[in-house]
Amino acid sequence: MSRRNRRYKGVGYYMRRIFAAIVFVGAIIFFAPFCYEKMQKLPIEQILNSSVLKDRKFAASVQQINNDNLSAYLLEEHSNPIVAISFAFQKSGIAYENDEKSGLTAVLAEMLTAGGGKYNTQEFKDLCAEYGIKIGFNAGMDDFNGYLQFPREYQAMAVELFKSALLHPLMPEDYFELIKSQHLIALKMQQEHPESVLADNFKRFIFEGHPYERNLLGTKKGIQNLIIDDLKDYMKSNLAQDNLLIGIAGDISTDEAKQLLSQMFDELPERNNDEMLSRITIETRGKELSVSRKTAQVIASFAVAGTYRDSVDFYPLYLANYIFGGAGLTSRLNKEIREKEGLTYGIYTYLAISDAAALLQGGFSATADNFAKAKDLLSEQWQMMAQNGVSEDELTEAKKSLISSYNLRFADIDGIADMLLAMQKYKLGSDFLDKRNDYINEVELSEVNAAARKYFKQIPDFVYIGVDDVKEKK
Repeated sequence: MSRRNRRYKGVGYYMRRIFAAIVFVGAIIFFAPFCYEKMQKLPIEQILNSSVLKDRKFAASVQQINNDNLSAYLLEEHSNPIVAISFAFQKSGIAYENDEKSGLTAVLAEMLTAGGGKYNTQEFKDLCAEYGIKIGFNAGMDDFNGYLQFPREYQAMAVELFKSALLHPLMPEDYFELIKSQHLIALKMQQEHPESVLADNFKRFIFEGHPYERNLLGTKKGIQNLIIDDLKDYMKSNLAQDNLLIGIAGDISTDEAKQLLSQMFDELPERNNDEMLSRITIETRGKELSVSRKTAQVIASFAVAGTYRDSVDFYPLYLANYIFGGAGLTSRLNKEIREKEGLTYGIYTYLAISDAAALLQGGFSATADNFAKAKDLLSEQWQMMAQNGVSEDELTEAKKSLISSYNLRFADIDGIADMLLAMQKYKLGSDFLDKRNDYINEVELSEVNAAARKYFKQIPDFVYIGVDDVKEKK
């Protein structure tokens, strides 16, 4: 739940995001050779070792606080007078929408910052800007997420504005119609953006028949079908206390945090009655889908079944993936396919974990002339990983990098709040920040190679766009 995905949402957000992505991809294609040369010269190890965050120790331990039906993880951090709250309503995201109202939660996320209580849309936004208060919502596939961040001295105003947005939203009709029209335009513009087309086709190919195949923006019919009462009904049925996870970080005491919980959320309904989606089995057998489209480069996504956060295989596979394709320019794939062969500007893999599905997923881009060879080399490296695993030296370097860089993700207070939220979602325990590096360090070479044999023996399914011949291989 990166903060990048949750801030600055407003009218036209989706259009701006797509335009920005188009410019970004173009910039990558143009500047990648120069950036790569520079990155090769950067003293990465020196940067990590000299970082002020490298050995950061928090002044306080994570606490679990409770107040009636509400609970949260709290980390007191008094170095700056800022408080950040990240929260998620589980079982309330896009996957839980009615098919006929697809797009509801994405529209709802924007409508909740359209004013509330005694504040109209402009007053709400002006007061947030004046007092340095940040309030936002975002529809994920599994959860409906949100955040509040404010300077300590303006807590009362922040709570008042937040409660007006979540508990007493105005949802003006004219703003609602404007948001719907913007989402319809963004939905149409997706088709002009190859990366969006690839992502949409990939989800439908991998998750066919499951709610995870849905477009994050919804459907044209679903958005057109929406009325304001749909949003209000969804809030009453889904945004409740018993499916709410909360992370609080910053300049606030335990007693103050408990009081803040009640102020923000105690008027919500007590229960959400939705059942969490059952975990699904992903079976890949080398199926391929080529999407017909002329593009500057062929772009591809691929995946096999991965593992969940609560599995004993998680850390071994996490390390195996890091070595294989997760370590950026130093990964095996980048060394073999980018550095040695010059077939791509970048290739990567990562663990994609949702409530009901876990994938070992990746992607790359290449020119049409280089695509087939790059894909063949990927398959070779994939098979070698399954057969031979990793070396002791590779594992040592991977552990060193992951441990050294871990604290860099806590550069700001909202990053800490996000982590506290993730710790609850994945049931990592309140002592996770202290133990995480031990979990990495304790993984044995035999465990990593067992995970490599288990997960890389699967044959990935591929979806790619930009190849001339149109085919679907079952």
